[in-house]
Amino acid sequence: MDYKKIADDVSKEVLAYLQDTTDWKVVKHTKLISVSSKPSQCFPGTLYRAEALMEMPVDKLFPFIYIPEYRSKWDKAIQSYNLLETVDEDTFIFHNITHSYGFGLISPREFVYILHIKRYDGNLMTTNSISVDHPSCLPSPRYIRGCTFPSGYAFSPHPENPDHTKLVAIVQVDLGGVLKPSLIDSVMPMTLINFVNDLKTGYKSQKGNIL
Repeated sequence: MDYKKIADDVSKEVLAYLQDTTDWKVVKHTKLISVSSKPSQCFPGTLYRAEALMEMPVDKLFPFIYIPEYRSKWDKAIQSYNLLETVDEDTFIFHNITHSYGFGLISPREFVYILHIKRYDGNLMTTNSISVDHPSCLPSPRYIRGCTFPSGYAFSPHPENPDHTKLVAIVQVDLGGVLKPSLIDSVMPMTLINFVNDLKTGYKSQKGNIL
């Protein structure tokens, strides 16, 4: 499997989503977080976009989104988050297992995916992910394996305060199993808001230990 080509392709797709401003519908929002959605063109599900203001600098916050020693401590949605392979200095294969979603209505899922770091002008930093197969982590009957379609997180300096971060999350996942679309659509927006809030809390609690 050509992981480097996959990484390059998914980065282009995620960038296109970040630049896409059409047909998004706001489905949930708080004071500092907004979640929008529209139908995915990758699978019969929904593409989500979450935007948030983070009162912390890009370069300090960005590592918390993907480095295991950080994310495994703050992300309350996952029960394990493990690095399977380092392809190169900016490309990795991860395996994670989630907790249940929606007060137990959706059982834990596992995901195996590539994550590629891409940096752009203007101090825009992104993670870019898509599900892949990996020989060290075959599907297990213990968990339903979900599928991540082109997804990612983008961090850039906030236009009004460069010491703060504008976070944009692009998420589209097939959770597998037999789930009603209405159930997934009711759970995912709040899951994304909780993710952002957990990231904020995790950063504040660990910032003294940043590498």
